[in-house]
Amino acid sequence: MAKRTVKEECLLKLCEIYPVYRSVLCGLFDKKEFKFTKTQQLIILTLWISGTLSLNELSKKICTSNEQATRAVGQLVKRGIVSRVKNENNRREIEISLTQAGIDDIKEAQKKIIQRMHKGLEAMDEKDANTICECIDKIGEIVKRMGY
Repeated sequence: MAKRTVKEECLLKLCEIYPVYRSVLCGLFDKKEFKFTKTQQLIILTLWISGTLSLNELSKKICTSNEQATRAVGQLVKRGIVSRVKNENNRREIEISLTQAGIDDIKEAQKKIIQRMHKGLEAMDEKDANTICECIDKIGEIVKRMGY
């Protein structure tokens, strides 16, 4: 078997950490408390990070079909979390964004998540916390440059 390149190893390590990362992230959003499906969680967090997106862009960013994204967005619109507006320049394109209520919900969720994880955060020393933040920021920059 041929030796893997550093780039190939990097990709495989990202794949290996995915289940752990997903488990941590999904564990933060208690379904009984927040009442969002995983797709809805992805939509909300993606809009929080990216701002307004077309439905097509949103579908691509969360790796789902337009139909599934449309269904999840529709449910979030009914709950007042996101808005759906026709693009004035291209009437066939729908723009999706968080409402103020959605932004307020995210801020409240962040507070609850920090409270819930307080013991775990206390167990982590400051140096490790800084290392994790720096590494995540750097990985995010690199992956974004790759076009994701």
